Amino acid sequence: MEIDFILRLQETADRSIRNEGRIKKLEEASETLQKLATSVALMAQQMQVLNDSVGTLSDKVGKIEEKPAKRWDGLVDKVICLLVGAVMAYLLGRIGL
Repeated sequence: MEIDFILRLQETADRSIRNEGRIKKLEEASETLQKLATSVALMAQQMQVLNDSVGTLSDKVGKIEEKPAKRWDGLVDKVICLLVGAVMAYLLGRIGL
C-alpha cells in the first residue's frame, strides 16, 4: 500500500513537472501572440494614415489634371468667339456697315 502511494506520488510529481513545462511554453506562445497582435494593430493604424494620405494626394492630382482641360476649354471658347467675330466683321464689311 505504501509503495502504491509512493508510486502515485512520484507519477503526480512527474506529471506536475511536465505540466509546468507545458504551461511555460504556452505562456511564451501567448506572449508572442500578444506581440504579434500589437504589431498588427500598429500596422493597421499606419495603413489608415497611408490610405488617408493617398486619398489626399489623389484629390490634389485630380485638381492638377483638371487645370489643362479648363485652360483648353477657355482657349477653344476664345478662338470660337474670335472666329465668329471675324466672320461677322467680314459680313458687315461686305454689306457696307
